[in-house]
Amino acid sequence: MAGAGYIDKRTFFPSMEGTPQGGIASPTMANMVLDGLERTLKDRFRSGSLVHIVRFADDFIITGRSEELLQYEVKPVVESFLRERGLTLSQEKTRVVHIREGFDFLGQHIRKYGNQKVLTKPATKNVRSFLDKARNILKEAQSQTQTWLIEKLNPVIRGWANYHRHIVAKATFTKVDATLY
Repeated sequence: MAGAGYIDKRTFFPSMEGTPQGGIASPTMANMVLDGLERTLKDRFRSGSLVHIVRFADDFIITGRSEELLQYEVKPVVESFLRERGLTLSQEKTRVVHIREGFDFLGQHIRKYGNQKVLTKPATKNVRSFLDKARNILKEAQSQTQTWLIEKLNPVIRGWANYHRHIVAKATFTKVDATLY
């Protein structure tokens, strides 16, 4: 469906590029194509294996009791599920890691500290991206008014801060504040 092409003035134009990332149809199509993955995992790994999935559009994490379980039992099930739909796992984005090592998911870094504490913090890459965006606005503002700068920068800062406000972000907010000041 993503590479179905389009018609303009009664002429068909084939498209092999798929749905653009960030496009309005992308999350909907991802949800349609990946619908059933959660049920497949739940049916296959019922009791004791502690296999759980968290998914947002086409990004997902799967947790399990051991690296072996994830690598040799769960991953093949996911690969088979995707193959039936003409998809494959992204080799560069697919990793099996221990929670103590941590991982990035949707702009946040999730990691287990000590024996019990699992903390979620803004991911370093996400912070860098945000600061780059702010710097670009500040560079553009050199020939603009203060009002223009405030109108451009405030929504970016507010949006980023609101996204991360429910996680452990105080230290990151302090560093970002000092950098922007």
